[in-house]
Amino acid sequence: MLHTISDRSLISRFGISPWSSSSNRKSDAVYHYLEEQIIVGALKPGEAIAEQQVADACDCAQGTVREAMLKLQQSGLVVRHDYKGTRVAGISRAEAVEIVKIRMQLEEQAGRMIASNISSETRDRLFEILDAMCQAADANEVFLCSAYDRLFHATLFSQANLRGLEPILERCALHMHRVTLSHRDIPLCGTDIHEKHITIIETHCNGTPEEAANAARGHVSFLFDRWMSEHTFLSLSV
Repeated sequence: MLHTISDRSLISRFGISPWSSSSNRKSDAVYHYLEEQIIVGALKPGEAIAEQQVADACDCAQGTVREAMLKLQQSGLVVRHDYKGTRVAGISRAEAVEIVKIRMQLEEQAGRMIASNISSETRDRLFEILDAMCQAADANEVFLCSAYDRLFHATLFSQANLRGLEPILERCALHMHRVTLSHRDIPLCGTDIHEKHITIIETHCNGTPEEAANAARGHVSFLFDRWMSEHTFLSLSV
């Protein structure tokens, strides 16, 4: 379901927020409101986004919407043109394939670097995020499940101390979800999600560097094989 700007309190049902505690400005809420609609396909590639309409829907100033739009542009979710307004960005099959390759390379390398070196605190945090992700999936909260999944992988990747690459991984995961979730014809299943991610936790906490790298590669390639069909990209291209 899509959420209004005012009902983010439902996050408390899952125990933790998928967003930083510093992300509490009104423009951040507007950003997530539009991010959700783009990721789940309610706003289509090429579709115009009128700032005043968003301001009315979110009960905020147009300047607040403009700030959120700039962040969406930085994330690659919209394209802004002077005097032509803002439209939802498209994504080609070739671009998506490269995104998958980059994400796979980043997570494989991180797996090699952090295998068997994850603290108990981080391990507990990963289980906490995974539990929230599974609850969101079973509640059919697609966007929140996406946000928790991205937090899970960002938390794991942060252990490799590759700070300059963290925004790249975040953007790759975001755009992979655009492809996988906007054309979702298989219901989310908390049990399935738990099984896929528990393997990642176990191999990264207890496995060898190559076992962790293989688990990371297998996870990303599974998503690619399961979701990225030809018709998805045709409809995502502007």
